[in-house]
Amino acid sequence: MTSRRGTLVEDGARELLRLHGYAVDVIPPGFNKKYPPAHLVATLPTGETRFIRIRKMSHLPSTADIIKAKCGLDLAQFRKHLARHAHEPGFHYEIWIYSLTHGFRCFEVLRDSIREIPKLSLHGSVVSQSRGVA
Repeated sequence: MTSRRGTLVEDGARELLRLHGYAVDVIPPGFNKKYPPAHLVATLPTGETRFIRIRKMSHLPSTADIIKAKCGLDLAQFRKHLARHAHEPGFHYEIWIYSLTHGFRCFEVLRDSIREIPKLSLHGSVVSQSRGVA
């Protein structure tokens, strides 16, 4: 993300991940076959790795159907990477949608579907099953 607002959104995502114990790396712009189309790679000491693509959508509701319609290329690239690394049980592929009114709503990309990730509080308990992890 290169715009001023995009940088602030990315910084907010990094801070949220750090609050939950993740080490966060920013993927530089450009194509790298080693990584899927992620903006951030978040890793826990246990080995769990989250590849996160951040999108801003202010005028559309964040639903799985909207993700399928608006992020088709990202989904295809994530699924291609997922197929090549199926033996890696700790890899998670996520699209985080940011809007000014709702903050982050997060969706995990699975082989055949997309699921919304429940939003966590700062203490790690589930707050709502209808909102993304933040």
